[in-house]
Amino acid sequence: MENLQITTASDVSVIVNGSPVQAPSTGKVARQAPAAERSVYLSERLLQTPDRNLFNHVKFHLVKQVLDRIGIDNPAILDVGCGTQVARRYLTEIGLQFRYFGIDYEPDFKPDALVDLLNPAPPAGRMPWQPDVVMMLDVLEHLTEDRDELVRILDQLSSWIPDTATVIVTLPQMYRLDRFKLPHLHYAEHKIRLRREEWMDILGNGFELQFTQGLGYLSVIPYLPMASRRYHPENRLGSLFNHLRSRTFEWGPLKPADLLLSNSLGRLPFCKGAANDVLYVLKPRRSS
Repeated sequence: MENLQITTASDVSVIVNGSPVQAPSTGKVARQAPAAERSVYLSERLLQTPDRNLFNHVKFHLVKQVLDRIGIDNPAILDVGCGTQVARRYLTEIGLQFRYFGIDYEPDFKPDALVDLLNPAPPAGRMPWQPDVVMMLDVLEHLTEDRDELVRILDQLSSWIPDTATVIVTLPQMYRLDRFKLPHLHYAEHKIRLRREEWMDILGNGFELQFTQGLGYLSVIPYLPMASRRYHPENRLGSLFNHLRSRTFEWGPLKPADLLLSNSLGRLPFCKGAANDVLYVLKPRRSS
């Protein structure tokens, strides 16, 4: 397979909410994601929310475990929907040696390349290497509410990801009680809410499933007040949620405990759907 094509953020002019924004150098124009599909709310939330928390601690330690099992020295990682590049910072801090390239369609995140994630063809420009690993960590639920569109997006990704690459995907389950699709809970940043079996069905269109694991069990507890129909971010239940998530469940000893639970309960089939997220390890599926 030829080297993938990208356009680096330093070489592009992009459109943000209808207005042109020029990057430091002039030259090529990045492929533009439709402005209507971008989430101003999500961008602001990611830029303002601390990324050091119980959930991320467990998630990135499990990602590192997968990378360690792959056994590639200094793996080349393509982070699709990289956001503020939390993955790069976490994986560096926990001791992984790797090469990294992050792509996103939000210029405010300062990705290594601006790419339309709704039409993820091999981007324009040239990547410095082919990826050994492609990550999509809590990305797909933000893209579209249309299942057929998700299948199309995954088919496109699968068509240009190298055959040898390992794909790591994380998707919500008990995060904000998504799997229950409660009518009084529908957050702007999640365009679609699906159960684990439904996500597996969608992922299976473009990829072969190799491994799944539940991710985060203690970090689910702060979301339980949301089960009440009386829950509102501004009432007592909302205050309880915020206190549990930002203070009670950020107690240091809970991090190794939740990682232990994720490596035990998270591997039991009947417990995977009770986790905050589910981690999927995949390979591209090629049409015969």
